[in-house]
Amino acid sequence: MNIGILGGGRVGGALAQSWKNAGHDVTISTRETILETAASADVLLLAVPCTAAAEVIAAAGDIDGKVLIDATNNLSGGPDGAEIAAMAPGADTVKAFNTVFAQFFAHPPATAPTLVFAGDDQAAKDTVAGLIRDAGFDPLDAGGHVEATDLEAFARLVIGIAYRQGKGPFVYRFEAS
Repeated sequence: MNIGILGGGRVGGALAQSWKNAGHDVTISTRETILETAASADVLLLAVPCTAAAEVIAAAGDIDGKVLIDATNNLSGGPDGAEIAAMAPGADTVKAFNTVFAQFFAHPPATAPTLVFAGDDQAAKDTVAGLIRDAGFDPLDAGGHVEATDLEAFARLVIGIAYRQGKGPFVYRFEAS
């Protein structure tokens, strides 16, 4: 699969390496190559501060029909997942990769942790579930894109436990009884 990463920081860089290791063709954009990266990709990972999302999506040009993975978290007053999806109405947006700390994308634990995701298009969600597995995680479908807000709240909870409570970065695992 041809994956374009819009934002090559900790999350984008770590996932790029995981996906390359899984055999995908991955391109990380720079500010100057967003349009080119987006044009050649089947799947786009939006891994920028949410306050930059509008600018980056606009710079990506026509992304109709592409899967857009929204890995942002609204921690600083930017758009939430619903607003980001509205910025790319022709793309099949799936909220994912926002509830796990970036260092675990580069080095996932031996037992696959859970990674929750949400979106409206089943084919796009199937694609993202495969990419979640390729990154070493167990995908858990949280529902439609309306649940993106819940994923963002869950990310804030995880971040709060890690940093405000001093527990440090961790992964989570949901298991059925």
